[in-house]
Amino acid sequence: MKKQYKKYFILSILLTLFLFGLGIAIRYIIDPVGINNKFNLGLYKDVALAYRVQKFVELNKFKPNTIILGGSRAHYLNPKDLEKYTHDKVYNLGLTYSTLEEQYYFLKYSIEHFEIKNVVIGLNLYPFSEKLEDNSSDFDKDLFEDGFTVFKQIKHYLDLPLYKYLKYAYENEYTEPFYKDGAITAYHQSIVLKNHSWEERKKNSYDGYYKKYTEYLEWGESGLDYYRKMVQLCKDNNINLKVFTTAVHVSQIEILEDLNKMDIFYKWKEELGKITPYYDFMTKNSVTRNDDNYIDTSHLKQEFGYLYFAKIFDDKSVNVPEDFGILIKN
Repeated sequence: MKKQYKKYFILSILLTLFLFGLGIAIRYIIDPVGINNKFNLGLYKDVALAYRVQKFVELNKFKPNTIILGGSRAHYLNPKDLEKYTHDKVYNLGLTYSTLEEQYYFLKYSIEHFEIKNVVIGLNLYPFSEKLEDNSSDFDKDLFEDGFTVFKQIKHYLDLPLYKYLKYAYENEYTEPFYKDGAITAYHQSIVLKNHSWEERKKNSYDGYYKKYTEYLEWGESGLDYYRKMVQLCKDNNINLKVFTTAVHVSQIEILEDLNKMDIFYKWKEELGKITPYYDFMTKNSVTRNDDNYIDTSHLKQEFGYLYFAKIFDDKSVNVPEDFGILIKN
C-alpha cells in the first residue's frame, strides 16, 4: 500500500507540474501584452497591462540612439518628428503615471547598453512632488540589473489577468496598433477623441488634477535629486540633452492659482534652471489657450508635438508661435 500511495503522490506532483506548465504555455502563446510576439492569433495586444515590462523588452530589441523621456505627455510625442533633427533611431520612453525614479533607471540602463547620442526630456510638475499617489505600476528595478530572466517571464505571464484580457480582446474593434516605437499612436488618440466630447475630456482631466494637486502636490527635493542624476548621466557620457516643460492647457495653471500653489510652480521652474537650461512651454500662451490643440487639459494633441522640437532645435523653417517656448538659463 505504501508503494501505491507513493506512486499516487508522485503522479499528483507530476500532474500539478504539467498543469502549471500548460497554464504558462497557454499564456505565453496568447501573449496578452505582446512581449514575445511568437504566435499570431489575431488577438489585440493590451500593452497597458504591463507598460514598464513591455517597454523594457521592446527597448532592448529596438536599440535606440535617441530616447524621449517623460510621462504620458511625452508618451504622445511622435518619434518621427524628432528623427527630423537627430537623423537616427528614436524610441519614446514616455510612461503613463511615470515617476522620476523610473525615468532615471530607464535612462541609466539605455546609456549603459546602447549608443545613446541624444536624450530629450519632457518635464511635468507633479512627478517632482514630495508626495505622490501610488501609480500601481509594474516597475521593477531588478529588471535593469538582472534582465528579463526566465523567472521574471514566468511571473509576468502568471500575473496577467487572462480572463479580463480575453474579454477585452474579444470585445474590441480596434484595427490599428495603439503604440509604435514606444509612443502612443495617432490612431489611439483618434479613439480617445471620438469616444468623448471636449467638455467631457476637459472635465475629467481637470477634476482629476484638481484632486491630485489638492491631496498630493508638495514641495520636496527627492524628485530634483533624481533629475540632477539624470542630467549628470548625460553630461558624463557626452550626450546631447534637450529639456523642456510640457505645454499643459491654461486651465491646469489656473488650478494651481486657485489652490494657492503657484509658489511651488515658480520654485520648481527656478530650481530646474539651476540644474541645466530648458525650454519652458508650461505658460499661458497662444497654443495653451486654444482648446482645439488639446486631447484634454493635460495632453497636447500629437500633431502639434513637432512644435516642441522645432523650437528646441531652433528650426527657422517651421512657423512656431513667438510666445510658445522660452529658453530658461540660470
